[in-house]
Amino acid sequence: ISQSQSPPKTLASALHGAATGADLRPKPPPRSLRPHHGVPPARLHRPPHLRRARLPPRPRPPLDYRSSEFVVWDPVTGRERRIPDDVPDRYTNHVVLCAAGAGCDHSACSGGPFLMASAGVHVMDLVQADARLYSSETGVRRGPDGIYLDYNDGQFDEDCSYSLEADRPGVLVGGTLYFVCQSGALLRYGFLGKQNLSLIKPPPGKFHGRGTIVTRAENGGLGLATLGRDVLHLWSTETGPNGDVKWVKMNDIHLQKLMPFKSPARLIGSTEDTNVVFVTSDDHGIFTIELKSLLTRKVCEMGKVKDFFPYVCYYT
Repeated sequence: ISQSQSPPKTLASALHGAATGADLRPKPPPRSLRPHHGVPPARLHRPPHLRRARLPPRPRPPLDYRSSEFVVWDPVTGRERRIPDDVPDRYTNHVVLCAAGAGCDHSACSGGPFLMASAGVHVMDLVQADARLYSSETGVRRGPDGIYLDYNDGQFDEDCSYSLEADRPGVLVGGTLYFVCQSGALLRYGFLGKQNLSLIKPPPGKFHGRGTIVTRAENGGLGLATLGRDVLHLWSTETGPNGDVKWVKMNDIHLQKLMPFKSPARLIGSTEDTNVVFVTSDDHGIFTIELKSLLTRKVCEMGKVKDFFPYVCYYT
């Protein structure tokens, strides 16, 4: 992708894996996210070793189990870069980030330096959370000390699972990564400067990780979208004087008024920069909802979706 003096255009699309197998063909974006001129289909590539493979249980980047390495893959250019998979199995969730940081507009950084964050929560008598950060520039992994939390100290509910939600990469908000736990709690990974880990309790109510998506709130801070009984609840955070996070409900969106679902709706993904969430049901395909305007678009018609990987790319 070459540089240009004109503003970069954005293309939003997705990779998905159906319950019966994986389809790694990029899907067309909703109209509200489409630029005037799309990327030519010939420029959309898939690695040969992934064309007939199921999507692996680790969410991002796609993995090739024929070798012990990660494959960092650009769906538009088809370029692949490989990283040795030398992290322990307890690191279950991964995400790739641009190494340039907040100063990059991502219009021409494809193929440049990147970071890969890995995180995991191991639950036995104690809750043990760990994270590591890999730099493509140094080839080194580093991370904070793991955190160990006892169910008996009153901080956590022993009936909840704090293992990370499967097939869910971390989401970057304000220079911090957030991973969703099966209980709906969040593992917070501060990877800039002195690295640190902490756990954030979910909002009040009966929520679970499958119905929870990390978003960016209107004020730029941490937000959540939680789904219960076909109602999408939007939350933002307030930080108290002691650094405690308090959840504040911002809006309730009744999905039945926006889309014709008959079977239960499910949250399956989001795009960080555009604040769009993806919702699906087994009978009506995949929809996008722009959280600010509530504009709803149908992305594609398909059956049950198991793994879903929305992405945003820039082209000139």
